[in-house]
Amino acid sequence: MAHPEHLDILNAGIPAWNAWREQNPAVTPDLSGADFTGRVFMDADLRGANLRGTFFTVAEMEGAQLDRADLTAANLTGTDLSRATLVDADLTEADLSYAICTFADLSGVNLTDARLTEAILFNTRMNGATLRRTLLSETILTGADLSGAIIDQCDLGDALTDGAILPITAR
Repeated sequence: MAHPEHLDILNAGIPAWNAWREQNPAVTPDLSGADFTGRVFMDADLRGANLRGTFFTVAEMEGAQLDRADLTAANLTGTDLSRATLVDADLTEADLSYAICTFADLSGVNLTDARLTEAILFNTRMNGATLRRTLLSETILTGADLSGAIIDQCDLGDALTDGAILPITAR
């Protein structure tokens, strides 16, 4: 359950949120289970935050910093994550169907059992990512860099991989 004080600070706007994050670097924000459907989080500092089960459906998160965030079972359907960083984030069982992740950095991200149906991962960095049983059907991976990624038992049906860097061991 989201911490009420953290929700209040976030509801004051992204500039206030980012200032609070800068002043309180030791605090782990807890926004778990909150519903942020359709909200704007452009350039928001959500690094290391607890975002388990949070709804970011059709949210605008361009340039957001989500490094090391726990997004387990989060719903990011239709969310714009262009230029966002999700380095070492946990997206286990998350739904990123129809999400836009162009020029994003998902290096080291865990996408085990995640759903990325018809997502756009154009020129996205996914070096060292873990994709186990990940649903990638009809996903656009054009120009994506998945070097060093673990791709195991994934559904890549009709995925576009033109110009993508895929590991040799992808199965």
